[in-house]
Amino acid sequence: MTSGPEVRPRGRTSLPPKELGPSGPNFRSRIAGQERGWEFIALLACLLMFAIIAVLVWFVFRESWPAFRTNGLGFFTTARIRLDDQLGLAFTGINGHPYTQLNALAGIVGTVLTTAGALLIGVPFAIGSALFIAVLAPMKVRGIVEPVVRLLAGVPSVIFGLLGLLLLAPFLEHHVLNPDTIEAYGAAGLPLTGTSLLCGILVLTVMVIPIMVAIFVDALDNVPVAWREGSLALGTDSWRAAIRISIPWIRPALVAGTILAAGRAIGEAIALAMVAGSVAWIPNIKDGWVFLMEPVHPLAALIVNNSEGLPVQPLTTDLFAFGAVLLVSSLLFSLTARVALLPGRNLRRG
Repeated sequence: MTSGPEVRPRGRTSLPPKELGPSGPNFRSRIAGQERGWEFIALLACLLMFAIIAVLVWFVFRESWPAFRTNGLGFFTTARIRLDDQLGLAFTGINGHPYTQLNALAGIVGTVLTTAGALLIGVPFAIGSALFIAVLAPMKVRGIVEPVVRLLAGVPSVIFGLLGLLLLAPFLEHHVLNPDTIEAYGAAGLPLTGTSLLCGILVLTVMVIPIMVAIFVDALDNVPVAWREGSLALGTDSWRAAIRISIPWIRPALVAGTILAAGRAIGEAIALAMVAGSVAWIPNIKDGWVFLMEPVHPLAALIVNNSEGLPVQPLTTDLFAFGAVLLVSSLLFSLTARVALLPGRNLRRG
């Protein structure tokens, strides 16, 4: 008896071996190998970044060590010769001999005053702006204001420096200073113009406020909604709920954002080189309100303004010494910010 034609099923004639399926040992081993490969690549990237930072720190301190070794603790003091003149002598030398004296107190004071002044003015404005954007503003208003603030955080510093030099400095010179004061200080060897400590503080304030606002707004968005709603249910208004509930919750972020802004301000060079006066002078608070109109020369601005002499020793070591001080300060600010964020992280995990 003859059989009819063999009928073959459509599609696949057989199932794949079990070991090749998603639950098979070969599949799991292949995925595990891929994961180990990506983990190794991530480890190499981490080690590379660590090596770059280590080489950067080593190079800066190697180049700056002669200045610290020669001057010792005198590096952090002042002398009869102004810091600007000392850097000029380091570039030209004296009678063919290198000039190695360096007293950087004026630059350090200028850096501290501009940074502290910017934070003193900027932190309250940043907190108020963040509360308005995250808590009080309607969604349509927030949709317009928040992107603008974040955009300002990315504007190049030279733009702020140009605005300060062309708009703010002339205004301060013509409407705050008077001719008699300018003449008196000029006769004493200290020229007063609109480019001053106050101008540097105001420009730096405008630069760091968007950074703090962006951090504070992100922190306010993470405040538990139930806490705010519970406060409102008890009869408090939105503003009081924000002050009593939201601000204590984001306290670690307030500290971290302020410290990160300080790290940004302490290393600002271009803008302050344009608007702070570029005279290594320690303002005297006994001068009254003129104290704010006296020029300063922060460390970062000193590096920029003397960068043309980098190939010349010992000016090279002097500028690297300024960079070492700024580098250590920035690292300390970053570490402090991370420590300040730990309580908030532990609270959220709990």
